[in-house]
Amino acid sequence: MIPPVLRGLPLALLLGTAACGAHAQSYPVEVANCFETTRFTGPPKRPMVHDTNMTQTMLDLGLADRLVAVSGIAGAEHRLVAPPGIVAALPRLPDRAPTLEAVLSVDPDFLFAGWSYGFNEARGLTPARLAEMGVATYTLRESCIRIGPREPIGMDTLYADLLALGKIFGISDRAEAMVADFRRRVAAVTERTGTAADRPRVMYCDDCHTEGAPLSVGREGMTSLLMELAGGRNIFDDIPNSYVRVSWEEMVRRNPQWIIVSDHRIPAEATIRNLLAAPQLADVEAVRERRFIVLTYAEQTPSTRNVDALERMARTLHPELFQR
Repeated sequence: MIPPVLRGLPLALLLGTAACGAHAQSYPVEVANCFETTRFTGPPKRPMVHDTNMTQTMLDLGLADRLVAVSGIAGAEHRLVAPPGIVAALPRLPDRAPTLEAVLSVDPDFLFAGWSYGFNEARGLTPARLAEMGVATYTLRESCIRIGPREPIGMDTLYADLLALGKIFGISDRAEAMVADFRRRVAAVTERTGTAADRPRVMYCDDCHTEGAPLSVGREGMTSLLMELAGGRNIFDDIPNSYVRVSWEEMVRRNPQWIIVSDHRIPAEATIRNLLAAPQLADVEAVRERRFIVLTYAEQTPSTRNVDALERMARTLHPELFQR
């Protein structure tokens, strides 16, 4: 029987040490890393991770005790899912957007981050600069579109990250078990949503607790993929990018039937109140009918929690397909 504290965690974390030790992994290993191939001669000894979604992935892969530091989670710690005491014990930097100097201050030998998820030319925090300092990196696959064309977004974009991390850290059995479980669960959803007669218009709305321009998602973001797999249609799927600023006027024109609310540092209730109170949004169908889907940051950006979000979204958009 699975202990109550572990229920709801991915299969790979439940398998834990047993999966890890099933087959000894040999080094060196090579992994695709954006548009390059990176070679690792052994598992990182002092790894660091940036941002909430990637921290959640490392937790679910059972790597919390190896981390020398975590950054970008300040104010969002309560959103991370782990057994009691794990998150509180994480060594962390206070920076939501760390500089190169801040990262180097903890003497890491590896950083897992992404473009617009930590890596930033203006701050001098880039894989190339870190390599000069002897720090290896792995870049979140979805974010590679920020520096060049990659393959269209798909669940394989996420799986590539998990399998690469498995090879890098010598836990390939664990990562492969996790991916196999995710493939099964995604197929169970899409088998039903693929028969949907109607695909509701959906908008992802971040920074929507203010009057400023909202942050939404084009067709190359993970959130857009989840909408499509769940049987919806991203109203901004004509934008060939990941996360993008849009206007309220364009949102009104495209008239979403559902709005995904996700800001891991702002209560969802505050965002929903702002949307309901905005006079210019009164005729937007999602607002008028109060149709909101609340996701955590880790659920809607690439992480081990994406399949949880997909299952919930699909049941929300198409309850009629999940009654049998």
